[in-house]
Order: sequence, then structure tokens, then C-alpha cells
Amino acid sequence: MIDRPGASPSQAWPGSADGAQGRDPTRRPAGRLDPAEHQRVEGALDNMLDPVAVVRPVRDATGTVTRFVVVHANTPAVARGTDVGDEWVPPDDDAASRPGPAALFHRYVQVLTGGTSLLLESLFVPTPDGEERYVDLRVVRLGDELLVTWRDVTAQLIVDRELDHSERRFRSAFDGAPVGMLILSLEPEQEGRILEANQTLADLVGRAPEDLMGRPSAELHHPDDLAAAFEELARMAAGSSSGYQQERRLRRGDGGWAWVRVTASVVHREGSPSYVIEHVEDVTARRAAEAELAHRALYDSLTGLGNRTLLMDHLRQAVGQLGTDRALAVLCCDLDRFRDVNDTLGHTAGDEVLREMAHRLSETVRPPDTVARLSGDEFVVAMRVRDETDGLRVARRLHERMSEPVDVRGFRLVVGPSIGVTTTTDPQADPEILLREADLAMHQAKRAGRDRWVLYDETLHTMAVERLATEEALRHALDHGGFRLLFQPIVDVADGRVVSAEALLRLEHPERGTLAPEAFIDVAEASDLIVPIGDWVLQEACRQLARWQARVPDMQVTVNVSTRQVSHLALADQLDRAARDSGADPGRVLLEITEHVLLDAGDAAAAELARVTDAGSRLAIDDFGTGYASLAYLKRFPVSVVKIDRTFVEGLDRPGEDTAIVEAVIGLARTLGLQVVAEGVETAGQLAALRRLGCTRVQGFHLGRPMTGEELADVLDRSRSAGGAEDWLAAVAPAGRG
Repeated sequence: MIDRPGASPSQAWPGSADGAQGRDPTRRPAGRLDPAEHQRVEGALDNMLDPVAVVRPVRDATGTVTRFVVVHANTPAVARGTDVGDEWVPPDDDAASRPGPAALFHRYVQVLTGGTSLLLESLFVPTPDGEERYVDLRVVRLGDELLVTWRDVTAQLIVDRELDHSERRFRSAFDGAPVGMLILSLEPEQEGRILEANQTLADLVGRAPEDLMGRPSAELHHPDDLAAAFEELARMAAGSSSGYQQERRLRRGDGGWAWVRVTASVVHREGSPSYVIEHVEDVTARRAAEAELAHRALYDSLTGLGNRTLLMDHLRQAVGQLGTDRALAVLCCDLDRFRDVNDTLGHTAGDEVLREMAHRLSETVRPPDTVARLSGDEFVVAMRVRDETDGLRVARRLHERMSEPVDVRGFRLVVGPSIGVTTTTDPQADPEILLREADLAMHQAKRAGRDRWVLYDETLHTMAVERLATEEALRHALDHGGFRLLFQPIVDVADGRVVSAEALLRLEHPERGTLAPEAFIDVAEASDLIVPIGDWVLQEACRQLARWQARVPDMQVTVNVSTRQVSHLALADQLDRAARDSGADPGRVLLEITEHVLLDAGDAAAAELARVTDAGSRLAIDDFGTGYASLAYLKRFPVSVVKIDRTFVEGLDRPGEDTAIVEAVIGLARTLGLQVVAEGVETAGQLAALRRLGCTRVQGFHLGRPMTGEELADVLDRSRSAGGAEDWLAAVAPAGRG
């Protein structure tokens, strides 16, 4: 191929042979255009924008076409007389499939003889400098000549190839994406229709990709999500948004709903929004996990009831809706003796009871009232009522329902509640204060004997403040030595000797003076301060006992023990430590427990008491006959002493049932080999009656008021040196009555 000076490669003759020259082009065989017509054609060709050439066949003597030569061209890049069709390369990358130079020549011949046109696209045209060029070549018959036009499509072909590669990359990414992908139309009247969907999206919605083509995307959306989804589509179609991200629901193949996160972006054509590409990620599992976490944050996992957080939210809403014609009742319910269930039947049985109580409470209330479990066996009900009286009716109804027997593992249990009630009509009421008031009333119900309901009043608040102050005083006394012990002598009736002393705790209050246990022991028990206080009492009592034993080796001390000390399983260790630190003989320490300790004691507490007696100490039942203990407890626990309560002793001065009860207790104790101590002896007549009934040991104001350890040491000396019981009793009784 020969390039003329100034001619561009795109105008060079495609497929020409370098240096090849044709015959004299002025020679016109028969059948060709006459000169005038030829001139007109050439003039028209010269005005065409694309390169054009007129080629004439060259025939041999037999009339066979042997080659073609250019007789006219509208570009200086192609000279007249140039041979045509020596070489060409199609745009096929497979070299084995490329035809030789004769192929183009034969096609020219076919056009010349057959009259059909020839169109070859993207022909590869080599240039002298090695640059790749591509042309589209068209050949048509013009009489006995051929009209050849060509256009350089190199730039377009490169663009097309890039687009093709891009399309292939997109198609590969689209079809193989691990997330669902949708292409939605933004064209008018087609807005939201599915143009394409990949397999991942089709699997998610349970349909074949081809079934989704052309369908409205609204078919996949949850009805509640349609408005938001199509609002975003409308904004993108209007050009006011380039994309969005939303979480919404798509219908699955099984009819359920899958939560998906949709990330959409707009694709423009000719400057206008044309379609949307959506990435659809299945987030159902994440949403379920979030919902589970949210549920756990608001609901009790055991019972399914709301927890404190949800309760407070509902209380705030309920308070805000109050008016003069409605009230809100808040009821705090705590199960009585629930710990017995856990201790005897195990925590699994306890959980069954809690679930049953939650079910009963839920059945008793009506929406939008709220039932919540705060902790352990404590439930709260918030209910709209007409007035305070109606609130108490609710309390009675709840009490009756919760007191019905519960069948658990073959046992029929009655676990009644203590219920505290408060009501309000104030839309400005503080929910925290309402809950506190109900809680105060509930604790008052427990202190009053349990198994009842109590309505809150301001007295309870005053009591609560006082109890808080008392608790603070107890903590201060523990840290700063504010406790002291007094001792009341216990006398052997037979010889009048002081054989033991009961340790009696006193609190030195900075404002209220010396306080007996009645003023603070309930607070100590409720706050668990009773455990460290009890430890201090044992330490101090053993120290005093060691001092007494230095003078009277067989002297004993009696110490009261609380239910909490036993249930905390701290008693045996406390006693062992106190005896070692003081040098006292633990066998001379008598621990007094009430009948309630025996009633509340589970297996672990019984084992704790056994550890105490194994160490040599003895147990006494205090206030025997005033509680619910049965003879079975005397057999189950290692009890050595029973103490007759003062309520029976005070009636011994006059005929009546008290004398018969005391006589029966003494006779029972003698039969069981137990020692008997009578408390609250305040008169000579009571002492005489007890001696006559066979009681062996006594204590009370008639024999001596509580005194310090040093004072009791003097009494010990006097009782041991006196001429017998009568002399001792005669000596101490007047002082005792004073």
C-alpha cells in the first residue's frame, strides 16, 4: 500500500499492494460509463466525506478478471492505477481462520459478476509504521466497475471493545454476586419494573430470574414498606437523588418475609436517569439477633414478663394518661416462703413456681395493664383502676389467685404473696416514687406476718426513713465500736448458783441513747448486717466467757443466733474463730435459735447446725411453744435445751392454762433428755411454781437484770459463796425487783 504525502492512514487504500501499478486507466472497454456520466459520478464522489474509490477490473485475453485497479479516488492517499485486493486481515483473533489475499479479490469478482454488494466490518489494515487500524469496507457494482467506500472505525472499535469488556465484567459481577442484585427501570410508565435480577436475588424470593423480568418490583415488597421504597424511586427518577440505602422486607418463596438492606444507585443515559441498580443483602439473621437482644433488654427470660426497664416505661406512659376519673394502682407482690421451695425441691422447681405465678398474674390483669418481674420472686402489677378502693379489690383478687395451690413435681404447694399497694391520680407522679411506695407497703405486709396486702400511707415512708437511719447507725456502730454486750444471769434452781449468762446486745445510738435489739434487729436482719453483727457478738461473748472461766471454769454463755447467720452458712466458722481468738471453750457456748430458724432451715442450714454441735457447742430453742415447731424438729436437729417463753411464765402466779403448758413442756423435755430454762421470771411466786414443776434453770428480772461482764463476775462470786440457793435468791431477788 502506497501512502501519498499528506494522506492520513485512515484514507489509505485498504488491502492495496505496495508499489503495484495497474494498466492505463484511460482505456474504457465496452459496457462502462461514458465519459460524461463518469465525470458526473467522479464529481459526486469527490464531495463525499468518506474515502471512495472507483476500481476497474483488468481482464486477460479470455475475459477473465485478473486484478482490479483504481481509476478514481477522492483521497490523495490512493493513487490512480493502484492494484486492489492484495492483502487484508479480518478482525478475528484466530490467525488460522484468516483467508489469504485472494479471498478479497474473489469477493470483488463476486460483486462484479453477481451484482450483490459486499460489506466487511472491522477489517484490520496494517500501516507501514505498525499501527493497528480498522475499517468498515463496502463494495457495490457500478456498471462494469466497482465503487469501494471505507471508513476508519478504529476509535469506535476500541470504544466498543472497552464497552464489551465492561459489560462482561459487569455481567460476571452481577450474575455471580453473593448478594442479590436488581436492575429497575426509571423510564416513564415503567418506573420500578424489574429489568434484570441475579440468581442470588431470585433464590432469596424463591422465583426464577426470568420470571422476575418485567414484573413490578412492588410484588416483592411488604405492604408497609411500599410507600418508602417508591418515594425513593420517584426522587431518583426526578433527578433529585442519586441513590439511597434502606432496610425493608421482601416476600420469600415460602410466603414469609426476609429483612434486606437495599443499597441503590442511579445510572444515567444521555444525561437523564435511566435505571437503578440495587444491591440487596439479606439481613434477616442480624435483625432477628437485634430483636432478640432488644427483647432481652426489656423482658425477663424465665417468665416472659417485662423487666424493670419496660415496667418504668409503661408506668411513665400510664401516669401521663391519668385524669380525674381514673387512677393508677401499683402493686408489688413478693412470694412468701419461696425460698423453702428452692431449698427443698431445687431451683428448677422454683422456676416452675415463678412461671406459674407469672401466668396467673397475666391472666388476672387486662391490656394495657402491665405485669413485670423485677427480681427473684418479686412481681409488680401496674393497673388502671377507678379509685383506691378499686385498687384494694385488685390486691385481694391477686392475693386469692396467687394463693391457690401449685402442683410441682408431685407436690401441692401453697406459696402465697405479700402485696404492697399504692395508688395515684396525679399525672405528674414520679414512677420511681410509686414503685418505692408499693415496695414499702409490701415489706410492711411481710413484717405484719406475710400472706396479706397493705396499702401505702405516709407512715410507711416515715418508717422507711427511720429504718434507713437505723441501718446507717448499725454500720457506724460496726466500724466505730458502737455495740456493747450486757449479760443476764441464768441460775440453777437446785443450788442457787449462776451457771450461765445470756449475752444481750445493745446499740449505743448517738441521739437515741442505749437501744435494745427490739429497736434495730429487724433492720439488721433485712440488711444482712446481722451476719457481721452476729460475728462481733460471738467474739465479744467468747472473750468475756474466757475471763469468767479463769475464775469459774464451768461457767457458760448463751448467745442468740439469727436465721441469716445460719442460712449464710457462716455460724460454724464464726464460732470456731471466736473460740480460738479468745481461748474460750466452745463446749461452754450455748447457741439460741428460734423456732423460725428451724422452720426455714434447709438441708444446707441443717448441716451448718450439725457442724456447730460437732465442735462441742450446744443448741437451745428460744421462746419454745410460741411458734410452729413440732416434735419432729427436736428429733431432726441436735437440740440440747428448750427455753420456756416468758408469756407462759408470767401466768404461773394465777391458776390457768399456762401452768399446764409449762408442766407439759418440762415433762416433754425430761422425757427427751433436754434441759429446760424458764425466761422472764419476775416474781417469787413464779420462781416457786417453776421449782415445784421441776424446772432446773431460770432467768429473769427477779434473779438479776442485764449487767456488764464485770458486774456479773461479782455476782458469780456471791452466788458461789452463798450458803445455798435460798440465801442467794434472798440476796438477789430484792435487787432484781428494783
